[in-house]
Amino acid sequence: MNPTQPAKLFWLLLLATFWAFYGLAGRDAWKADEALALAPILEAQADLSRAWLAPAPLHVWAATLLAKFAAPWVTLQDGARLTSGVFTLVSLLFTALAARRLFGPGFAAAAVLALIGCLGLMLRMHALAPETALLAAWSVLIAGVACGRDSLRLGGALIGLALSALFLGLHGLPDLAAGLTLLLLPLLLPDWRRSGYRRALLLGLGLAATLSAATMLMLHAGGLFEGWWHEHGFQRLASGVTSFRAYSELPWVAWPLWPLALAALWHEHRRFGRARELHLPLLALLAALLSTLWPSWSRDGGLLPLLPPLALLAAHGVDTMKRGAAQAFYWFGVVCFLFFIIAFWTYFAALEWGLPTRLAAHLARLTPSYQRGSVALGGVLLALLASALWLLAIPLFPRAKIRPVLVWASGMVLVWVLLTALFRPWMEAGWAYRPLIDELRRELPADACLNVDVDPAMRAMLRYHLPTRREANCPWLLVSAARAPESAGEPRWEGARPRLKWQRYRLYYLPR
Repeated sequence: MNPTQPAKLFWLLLLATFWAFYGLAGRDAWKADEALALAPILEAQADLSRAWLAPAPLHVWAATLLAKFAAPWVTLQDGARLTSGVFTLVSLLFTALAARRLFGPGFAAAAVLALIGCLGLMLRMHALAPETALLAAWSVLIAGVACGRDSLRLGGALIGLALSALFLGLHGLPDLAAGLTLLLLPLLLPDWRRSGYRRALLLGLGLAATLSAATMLMLHAGGLFEGWWHEHGFQRLASGVTSFRAYSELPWVAWPLWPLALAALWHEHRRFGRARELHLPLLALLAALLSTLWPSWSRDGGLLPLLPPLALLAAHGVDTMKRGAAQAFYWFGVVCFLFFIIAFWTYFAALEWGLPTRLAAHLARLTPSYQRGSVALGGVLLALLASALWLLAIPLFPRAKIRPVLVWASGMVLVWVLLTALFRPWMEAGWAYRPLIDELRRELPADACLNVDVDPAMRAMLRYHLPTRREANCPWLLVSAARAPESAGEPRWEGARPRLKWQRYRLYYLPR
């Protein structure tokens, strides 16, 4: 594959940066996963050392510091969510570095575009999710192994930093075991049995051991070691290997990476032993599959470490695809995103203008609190511009091997822009916690305390949006509907998020 020209690299960097950060600010948490990720950040705001007691200290540290830095411009929740954009850019950068070292200069752009075009990454990296830190650490580790053959200092430094991050800041012992598996398996390959990689590996392991020992001594001195070890030690290691359910999500999470990866393997299956450039991505995929056996912070988030090795294989697959297959994959992407453009604008017309009428009535029943005209004019203009640019760019895409991943990457960016620009107010009305808590606030006296017995996600959002006094003997009691006290009488208030009506909350006044 030909090296990417500097001008095209600039546009690729601009596209990746826009995609990574657009839509992260200006909205509330939509899912319980985001609310649960916000809870330890609220704790760390008061005392940063408490980040070590969180399930993912690296993410909590980064989110807390970035939220404090961005505080003059955005809210705490928005500032913390910007961390996802930073970790995503790190993942793209080091995946590109690994592709360049394994396959050659032209493959870096192909790997980045393949990763941007991945459906599962688009959904997870635009949320407040610790899995973005996990993705970044695995990308750095794979790049460290790829660089370790020829560059002692760079490879050793990347290996040491990534392994330390996996052990100290993410899952702990499970990630350490999977990371060591990735580091040791290449020693079975001729290209990595050379002294260069062995020296880089020893340097990386020494750096990781030094950083880990120093950090654990610091935690012990501060009285935090037991709390950290409880989350990241043998108890976390013993909690895994209980289910393979996460793998059932892989076909859509890794779309369209896995068809391209299979194309690469099929093309090289007759000379697989000599296709040494594919061996490391396959070993990285095997190690990532091992890490997926342990529970992650969300249902499908643990699959993110699988995406960098799949993106590397996909970049190679794009280069080896026959012209007919590449054209078919390209036009399949064009048709898919044309369908999304038509569907999104049809739904937007139903929401804002009431046409078509049956669809408008259906959407009104789903979110009766949504008010027409909530979408800003700037959002509509941005969506129109993005749609027009993509439609105009289709016939102008270069007839090069990179064309199939280019259409999927640009199409996925377009999908996210349309979702955010046109439907953010509607999603806020249906899924966000803020409107529900605002309703609750209007039912409480101005100086009232509040006793809560709700799910952890709602508890975190109450702490963020409704920082009232919490007292065990408070007469105002907020409970989940399933936990309502039998002798409490009629509730003063009852509510739920419109798209999650089964998750209802009730407010009672119980005089003491």
